[in-house]
Amino acid sequence: MRLFITGLVLLALTTPVLADVDLDALRDSVVSIDITAQPYDYYEPWKAPSPGGTGGSGFFIGERRLMTNAHVVSDAKIIRVKRPDRPEKIPARVLFIAHDCDLAIITVDEKEFFDGMVPLEFGGIPALRSKVTAVGYPIGGRKLSITEGVVSRIELTGYVQTGADRHLAIQVDAAINPGNSGGPVVQDNKVVGVAFQTQFFSQNI
Repeated sequence: MRLFITGLVLLALTTPVLADVDLDALRDSVVSIDITAQPYDYYEPWKAPSPGGTGGSGFFIGERRLMTNAHVVSDAKIIRVKRPDRPEKIPARVLFIAHDCDLAIITVDEKEFFDGMVPLEFGGIPALRSKVTAVGYPIGGRKLSITEGVVSRIELTGYVQTGADRHLAIQVDAAINPGNSGGPVVQDNKVVGVAFQTQFFSQNI
């Protein structure tokens, strides 16, 4: 899987049970996102596609804002977020979306949702062959998943979201699955990337 880095925002993925990772803070700050989406059909705009369910991950960055991927919330009709320590799913809405770098900021109007959450800080670009931790809610389970990986490549690459833009991306050899998208990649307790793109027909990229 790859992660991206653009401008001052650096994002990556993968690395769990490490002594320098505060797992409790991650559990409190990473949320699952449930989406009911209805994509627009540009080839047959007179047709109304049936709504479908999908999902992803996000993380708290402060000021009642959660960061995730643009492709997670694109075409969303209903967005609901869930904290790992609470049973209910709370309605959310998009504040900002940048399709070129596949990033979005969403919020929850219910202020109590953010009680006890600690905003994650951003770090710099991780070094090649350094370990990182990917955190999120991939398919196959309901609990938070934490996986470890090594940075194997840093380069400009095209983003699938638009198919036209090229940004800095970080490739990590971690097991990333659908649902991880939008989750933070952490190193030394700071976010160094956001999981956003998988290479199909390859293993752990």
